[in-house]
Amino acid sequence: MRRFVVLRVLQAALTVWVAYGLAFLILRVLPGDPVRIQLSESGADNAELSAAQVAALRERLGLDRPVWRQYLDYGAGLLRGDPGYSIRSNENVGAVLRDALPGTLELAGVALAIGLPAGILLAVAAALARPRGLSRALSTVPVLAISLPTFLIGLLLVHFVAFEWRLLPGIGGRGPAAVLLPALTLAVPVAAVVGQILGRSLAATARQPFVRTLRAKGIGETRIVLGHLLRNASLPALTMTGMLIGGLVSGSVVVETVFSRHGMGKLTADAIVDRDTPVVLAVTVLGSALIVTVNLVIDLLYPVLDPRIRLGGGRPPELGARGDRAFA
Repeated sequence: MRRFVVLRVLQAALTVWVAYGLAFLILRVLPGDPVRIQLSESGADNAELSAAQVAALRERLGLDRPVWRQYLDYGAGLLRGDPGYSIRSNENVGAVLRDALPGTLELAGVALAIGLPAGILLAVAAALARPRGLSRALSTVPVLAISLPTFLIGLLLVHFVAFEWRLLPGIGGRGPAAVLLPALTLAVPVAAVVGQILGRSLAATARQPFVRTLRAKGIGETRIVLGHLLRNASLPALTMTGMLIGGLVSGSVVVETVFSRHGMGKLTADAIVDRDTPVVLAVTVLGSALIVTVNLVIDLLYPVLDPRIRLGGGRPPELGARGDRAFA
């Protein structure tokens, strides 16, 4: 177990470093000059600025240094917990992230709290539905939901729920009610993916020999699905849940823009437009670290759901007289 955790932590560190390097490279090849963008937004580009003044601003922002030096300096600052200052607002990037992070965590948490149970219920309903035509219809719902773009779901919810029916606030707003529509927008693809993966896994597990034995003993279908199939079929859905965390982080860019919410997504979108390198790199490292941490936790949960899974390596123990072995 210890060896597994050490290897996964090293892989996580490598993943974060690669994400940081790719973000830095992409920002370097994007068109536009951060200094010119900042001057344009402040209106100073219309004034008569000397070359010495522009050079002084570039030096203050650290953009006069070689590319490799900027890469190392930004990385060293992030390792020290000092992400520097925003090019756009001249605020400490740590303070900017602390201000934006709670809104995004609230949004992602509510979306998961809605999407995961909805996806599980949809998959279980499809497995238990009779006749088979209803089961196939329920199995088609996730496919249709996945095909809907996130921004379209958000716009439809804003139009009908907020503007037409006036049930919930649609744009901006504060309080628990204000987070429901954007959370529902993110919860739809979460429920669709979980429902599709878990539904297929339930169908595959239902074809295993032990299910025929349970039915031969007269155990009801509901008890078989809830008491036996669901736990055995949950591992693929659990793996997909870890990947969905990244989808929620990236999806928040669209959702927070549509609903005019202040959070990490909108902050990232604005920082990319403004070529605000310190903010983009800090968000990239924070987001990738969150994703790899969640995936590590999920990996450690595998043996809890299925004791046959071993994480420590070595020779698996013998199981039973037939010599069935645990799998790693």
